[in-house]
Amino acid sequence: MGCICNCFVGLLNCVLLTVGIGFVISGAYLNIKGNSDCEKVLTTPLIVMGGLLLILSLIGIMGTSCSSTLCMYIYLTLMFLLILGVIAFTIFVFMITNQAVGKVIADSEKVIEPKNPMDFSNWLANKVNKENNWKKIKSCLIDARLCTTDEYKLEFNFLVLVDQVPDIEVYNKSLHDLQVACCKPPDVCGFTQKNELVWEVPKSGPSSKDKDCKKWSNDGDKMCFECDSCKVGVVENLKREWKALALINICLLAFLILIYMLGCCSFCC
Repeated sequence: MGCICNCFVGLLNCVLLTVGIGFVISGAYLNIKGNSDCEKVLTTPLIVMGGLLLILSLIGIMGTSCSSTLCMYIYLTLMFLLILGVIAFTIFVFMITNQAVGKVIADSEKVIEPKNPMDFSNWLANKVNKENNWKKIKSCLIDARLCTTDEYKLEFNFLVLVDQVPDIEVYNKSLHDLQVACCKPPDVCGFTQKNELVWEVPKSGPSSKDKDCKKWSNDGDKMCFECDSCKVGVVENLKREWKALALINICLLAFLILIYMLGCCSFCC
C-alpha cells in the first residue's frame, strides 16, 4: 500500500512541478513582453506561486523517491499550510463577491464601512474607489483601448449601415457591460450619439441631474472613466472574475487535499 501511495504522490508532484514551471515561464514572459504595467500586473503573483509549487513538488519528489522521512515531514507541513491558505482565500473571495455593490459607490471619495466586523461585501468596492487605485485602473482601461477597439466601433457602424440609428437598448446589449459603464454617458442624461465615440449634449442641458452627466467627455482618454457608473462596472467585472477564480481554487483545493491524503498514507506506511 505504501509503495502504491508513493507512486501516486510522485506522479501528482510531477504534475505540480509542471504547473509550477508553467507559472514561472508565464510570469517571466509577461515581464519581458508586457508593454505596460497593466499587462505586467500578474508577473509577481505568477512567479511567486510558480516558485512555491516548484519547491513544494521537488521536496515531495525527493521525499517519495529517496524515502526521506525528513523531506516528507517538511513536505506535508508545507502542504497543510498551503491548503489552509487556499481555504482562507476562497472563503474570503466568496465573502466579498456575494452581495451587490452598486449602492456603495455613491461618491468618489466616500468609503463605506462594513456593518459588522464579518461583513466584507463592500471591501472590493472600497478598494476600487480609492483615488490612487482608481488612477491605476483608469490607466489600464485606457491602455487596453476599451472604448476605441475595432469591435466597439464596428458595433455602431454596422447598425448605421443597416439604417438603424442605434437604439439605446439594442446598442447597449451589443456592448460589453464594462463598455456600457465606461464608454458612454448614462442613458438618463439624454445625450444624442453622433458616432461611436461622440455624444452631443442637448441645448437644454442633460435631462437628469445625475453627476455622471457632467463627468462625461468626448475625449477618448476621459469619456466616462471618472463616472461612478464606470467604477460600479469595474467592481462587477472584478466580482465575476474573482468568482471564477474561487471555482478554480476549489478544484485546486481538491487536488491538494488528494495529494496530502496520499502523502500522509505514504508517510505513515
